[in-house]
Amino acid sequence: MTDDLHEDVALQNFVEQSLDKLDQIENELIQMEKSASPSAASVAQVYGILISLKESASLLELTNISMVSGKIGKVLDQVYKNEIQLSNDLLNIIIDSFDKLNEMVSNATLSNDYDIRIITLPLEMYSKPGPAPAAVETETQNIQETVPDPEPEPDPEPIPVQEPVTEPEALSAEEEPEPEIKNSAPHPVTRLTPAAFRKKYGIKKEIDLASNSNPLGVSKAVSNAIVNMANNCSAFENGSADSLRFGLAKQHDVPEECVLLAEGAVEILDLTLRLSAIPGVDHVLSYEHGLPEYSSVAALCGVELLRLPRGRNFSPPLDRLVKTANNNTAAIIITNPDIPSGYGLPAEELATMSNLLPERTLLIVDERSVEFSWPEDDYSMVNFLTKAPNLVILRSFSWSFGLKGVRLGYALMNSERAEQFEESRLPAPISPLNIGAGLAALNHNEFYYSTIALIIRGRERVHNGLEELGCTVYSSQSNFIMFSAPIPAKELHSKMLDHGFKLRELNKFGLSDLLTVSIGNNSRNRMFLAAMKNIL
Repeated sequence: MTDDLHEDVALQNFVEQSLDKLDQIENELIQMEKSASPSAASVAQVYGILISLKESASLLELTNISMVSGKIGKVLDQVYKNEIQLSNDLLNIIIDSFDKLNEMVSNATLSNDYDIRIITLPLEMYSKPGPAPAAVETETQNIQETVPDPEPEPDPEPIPVQEPVTEPEALSAEEEPEPEIKNSAPHPVTRLTPAAFRKKYGIKKEIDLASNSNPLGVSKAVSNAIVNMANNCSAFENGSADSLRFGLAKQHDVPEECVLLAEGAVEILDLTLRLSAIPGVDHVLSYEHGLPEYSSVAALCGVELLRLPRGRNFSPPLDRLVKTANNNTAAIIITNPDIPSGYGLPAEELATMSNLLPERTLLIVDERSVEFSWPEDDYSMVNFLTKAPNLVILRSFSWSFGLKGVRLGYALMNSERAEQFEESRLPAPISPLNIGAGLAALNHNEFYYSTIALIIRGRERVHNGLEELGCTVYSSQSNFIMFSAPIPAKELHSKMLDHGFKLRELNKFGLSDLLTVSIGNNSRNRMFLAAMKNIL
């Protein structure tokens, strides 16, 4: 028992330290990508961090993590010694390998189950003596277009946009420009056609940045658990649900009686309204541009959902909701962080609001992506569960745990209401397969925390990158970002599809001029921003 505890602590420390190291590596790779000739110091720093990660993995006998770290480090060592050139192709390979390394750290206990040959082979091809593989840029030069640099100009009058300067010698032959005009002239930049862009970045299938799926995929522990359960589905026991309920109660530090399991957050919302609202008499309050499924559930329960105008920057209108609520208001539904804007409401504001509502009015807070808020405790209502008897918190395994393909959710509420809800449900237990997947995910901490760290780092990078491209970006505490671009949303969506990326249109939310992008891994975030730059 003591030995197991020691190993768990050692593994936890390794994952935490590795995430910090991977964060440092990512920052350096971003700088390398932006620089035409990265400094030797940057290359050496990444090499040193990778060697440190390799040695730490070796001490815990995490062979695959050690090998991949070593392979990337060897290539960077050769770059540092000028034995091979850091081309765009090689940078793509390094970043792809880095993403796989991130994934293996998140599955540290099962990292040796990975087939790493597909990760290390491209690195080995580059590290061999002799010429490196031909860069993709040379294959696509014939289908590139030359356009002026899209950087904003404070005063466009001195230089007509329609006459990009491509041959400085010819210009100086006729007249010698003044230094001020010469310095402010737009530099030509090559813009790839969609086909050339896809070829350059190796995009063969459409990359989905619309569904908010977990960028690390699914935990290896979950995959293994599902396979084992599939092979033994004739011998399931009924105690798994109690184990999952106990685990969730322990994670949130609430009584086990306050946890209600379901096949999704929508099921609990439906149950809540059926037991709390009087059809044809009561109503439910929320706000405009919210999730369409709320209206569907309310209609099926025989009550009307009234949507109030939002505040500035898509903030929920808390004051207006409180003033509008009356004795016929069965519930108020808040999504926090908001969908589709990603806006995060501080939990204290919601707690204050709950105390101002009529006694019978429930405050239903949909927290399906609150794990990505930073810090989570500032946004989640879990700490106010015992202080707000009218509070119902909806949670999901879909995004942070990577179980979007498994229907599993839960709610947190006071024990009396949870007991009432449990007794009022149909006698149809949740599938043991779903429960087993949830247990495996809940027990695989390194995957969960790696996902949160990856999303928070990637969200900041994508936010800053979109702002640099002239987009209007809305602050997000979720695993996606809402934005508008200098060109119409429909046009951008179409052009991004041509480049190999699917973004989410918001027509169903009544926001046809906005789009959202899911935060992916480092490679996908990088390619997304490159495609946006190529278009804008």
